[in-house]
Amino acid sequence: MKVGFMINPVAGCGQLLNLRGSDSLSFSRCPRSVSAELARTFLEKLEDTDVMFLTASDAMGEDLFKSLGMNNYRVIYRYQSDPTAEDTVRYIKKLNDTDVSVLIFFGGDGTARSIVDANFTSPVIGVPAGTKMFSSIFAISVNRAVQIFQDILSGRITGSHPGDVIDLNETAYSEGRIDVKLYGELLVPSSDLIVSESKAEYPDNPVEGIAGYIVDNMVNDVNYLVGPGSTCKGILKSLGIQGSLLGFDLLRNGILIKKDLSEQEIYGLFMPVKIILSPLGGQGFLIGRGNKQLSSRVMDRIGFENVIVIAGEDKIRGFSGLYVDVPGLSSQVPAYVKILSGYGRFKMFPVFD
Repeated sequence: MKVGFMINPVAGCGQLLNLRGSDSLSFSRCPRSVSAELARTFLEKLEDTDVMFLTASDAMGEDLFKSLGMNNYRVIYRYQSDPTAEDTVRYIKKLNDTDVSVLIFFGGDGTARSIVDANFTSPVIGVPAGTKMFSSIFAISVNRAVQIFQDILSGRITGSHPGDVIDLNETAYSEGRIDVKLYGELLVPSSDLIVSESKAEYPDNPVEGIAGYIVDNMVNDVNYLVGPGSTCKGILKSLGIQGSLLGFDLLRNGILIKKDLSEQEIYGLFMPVKIILSPLGGQGFLIGRGNKQLSSRVMDRIGFENVIVIAGEDKIRGFSGLYVDVPGLSSQVPAYVKILSGYGRFKMFPVFD
């Protein structure tokens, strides 16, 4: 079987710089390649397979195969200088001329849009490596992506269906506004391990009761990290505080200490720390989409027992469970979490990783 394998080496770099995306970044500005690390994990977890990987040169794939001592790959496209979105398009157009069965790519929404631009028609497995991943074409995690691919190889997955590719205005997003539209579609394997819905928005009417309960039960001298989204920011609003819609804001003793903390700043907070989160509407992601500041080292230090989950009834009605995707996590993900859905009202949901 011939399989496309492509790394967008810039994907995810925005999260390292506390940016809302990586579309405008060059590879030379990236402290390290988040996507390459995930691609390495993917290949290391694969069982021996009779597969020929068709990849691109250097940081887009070739370097990784060389470092792992793998021989079952062929470079079909070579880029010049820093890899760009146009190089993704050119690689995919080369891939279109082969009898490839599936494309495995490591990136985010921007990478997916480039694949659409190249008119790719075979199924894709999107491995979530970007800062923004609102499209419904991504596996839940890199581990689940491996499972999907193994299921394809074994014949347990044979079908595919269209998944939405979302175009999110990165300039608006960086300013705290969500401006999205449907950009196109890509085929994805028919698997429950692919996120099936794009991000959805829900009315804010239950926020008042949730916010009131949180504020009434806050403990003095505890650092409260209020997460992204209008549900979480309703807590600050109830206190007359303007926060950053898409960032983490630090609250202590009812006072806003700092807006929009980076991963480094969160990791350096003195304990105790409580994190207030609301799952991503439509997708059910608790950690791993829209809150990349919560890295593995942050969650290992603060602990899942210090996460407070809030969501209105409209949002949780369609959830069968919540998802966590934190590569490199050492601590145990809880089997269940309780969600505060109104003043003093809780519901239990299973957690999948």
